Amino acid sequence: MKRKLLMIMALAGMLAAVPSGSALAAVPVQQAQVREGDAVQPRYVNTINIAASLKIEGSTAYAYSTVTAKKSCHITSEMKLQRYAGANWGWATVKTWNASKDGPNITLSKSYALSTRGTYRVSTNFNVGGEPLNYTSISKTY
Repeated sequence: MKRKLLMIMALAGMLAAVPSGSALAAVPVQQAQVREGDAVQPRYVNTINIAASLKIEGSTAYAYSTVTAKKSCHITSEMKLQRYAGANWGWATVKTWNASKDGPNITLSKSYALSTRGTYRVSTNFNVGGEPLNYTSISKTY
């Protein structure tokens, strides 16, 4: 009997803590207004935009990365073509390209002949006026 009374009291306490359906209905639901193609970009100190992409046509991988600074500064870029080597080894770097310059932007666009089937991606490390950034593309399968 005592156990039933404790259970009823606990249930009544939980129900009292839950707001009624009519109170929830009164709260307006705000929906995000996002257009197709919009992407959320984090705020950077020196950088306006960064991107990296990979396209595979036949047995050729086309790697691309770009960064745009808010003002002209020293920019370095290390773009890596990587292949997934399995759960134990993660992403293995197949090819690396480096570039640096003083200016408002830097773009790398390279191709590489693939010899091994697998899943590939482009990972790029940027340094924009002392601000380190990394951007990784969507992976593609060859």
